[in-house]
Amino acid sequence: MSAPILVGYDRSDSAKRALQRAVELCNEHHAPLLVLAVHEAVLDPTGPRAFGTMGDGSPMQGPFPEMPDVHEALEEARDLVEDGAVAKAEYAWAIGEPAALIVETAQDHKAQVIVVGHTHHGLLGKAFGADISAEVQKHAGCPVEVVD
Repeated sequence: MSAPILVGYDRSDSAKRALQRAVELCNEHHAPLLVLAVHEAVLDPTGPRAFGTMGDGSPMQGPFPEMPDVHEALEEARDLVEDGAVAKAEYAWAIGEPAALIVETAQDHKAQVIVVGHTHHGLLGKAFGADISAEVQKHAGCPVEVVD
């Protein structure tokens, strides 16, 4: 089976268009689809904690926060993908910085293409001017298609 097409999905309008484009690419290339939803967190909840965040403590000490945003995003993506007739689709989520996790997931799964929405900005990106799609393009190591 060929390498997957990875799409970052956050329920925004641009992410919906990116998902639609990813489905088209999957059908064109007979590739599986990998949808990634990221719960944006400044700190990695599996690493050492500091600054009074997430309950402070040692690594892997819970409780971790509930993340309805990623679960709802993946359910919505599943519903949208069902209409696209993709042969195989997988759904994943992660906690952390979106651009880095999209790139890491693409590298781990040897994605042939990453598709992201143009306005896929994160919390820190809004505050400091970073652009998730630009960061993904910069570090991806594979083609990146940015959908407006």
